[in-house]
Amino acid sequence: MSKKRIKEIAIQHFNRLGYEGTKMAQIAEEAGIRKQSLAYHYSSKKALLLELYEEVVQEEQQFVRQFFSASVSQTLDQQLYAFLHEHKNRFLTNPNVAFMYILSFITPLEVHDFVLAQYRTYLGTLKEELAAVFTRHSDICLSPEEATVAFVTVMDGLDVQLVYETRQSYEQALAITWNVFWSGIQR
Repeated sequence: MSKKRIKEIAIQHFNRLGYEGTKMAQIAEEAGIRKQSLAYHYSSKKALLLELYEEVVQEEQQFVRQFFSASVSQTLDQQLYAFLHEHKNRFLTNPNVAFMYILSFITPLEVHDFVLAQYRTYLGTLKEELAAVFTRHSDICLSPEEATVAFVTVMDGLDVQLVYETRQSYEQALAITWNVFWSGIQR
């Protein structure tokens, strides 16, 4: 059994059962290995979660960089709106992305400081990329830093819809907040 498959199973368990509900024995059983074999790779559930979380944060940082690099020819509103849609789609279809966001909202005390530090690195990358996007556009009435804070705040509110509500509530909230956000930053 590869570590990759163990990680896939673990993320499914963490997403479905939460940190407290996830049991190493169940991960091992689903992976078709003994619990002792799983312990060879990961000494504890905490060790497994820490490795997984760091990896998924790095994956999302890479996605953010690639997205904004690939969409540089789009207009500002197209780029930002497409990012919010792709962000939603990734959350709904990629268990790693759901794991990252759910854990950032519902963080077990045992791993709180680590998760917070890792999530802040992701936010730093996101803010850096957004500030660069806003810097290239002089047709907004906010500074790049102000526009970045406004966009991330909208995104945070939308993420609540993904974590606690439904895709439909996300789309409804996006339709409303996008118009307010976009009309508020235009010159």
